[in-house]
Amino acid sequence: MRYRIEVSQTRKGIARVDFPGLVVALEATRQVGPIWLVGVRDADRGGRGSVSVYADGPSDAVWRVARATVRAVAELTGNPIEGEISPEPDDPSDNARPGDAQ
Repeated sequence: MRYRIEVSQTRKGIARVDFPGLVVALEATRQVGPIWLVGVRDADRGGRGSVSVYADGPSDAVWRVARATVRAVAELTGNPIEGEISPEPDDPSDNARPGDAQ
């Protein structure tokens, strides 16, 4: 399965995950202590929801949810992930992620 994770470098807490035929938009919307609420939206079909995640900041929160999204889509579709989902980068706002499929 091909995918690309893009974390915004200009807006903290905004990311998207691109799959063939599917774009998932992510936005960290609220924080209570170390817990962030991340909105998850299917950009094409209008489906939406949210998840809570422990994270160091808004960009870290969407990066964690983006990785979980890739694993979930792979499992639900029965398609193996191409390459590796890279571990957390030192700077979660940096969208140059080794291991992202192009």
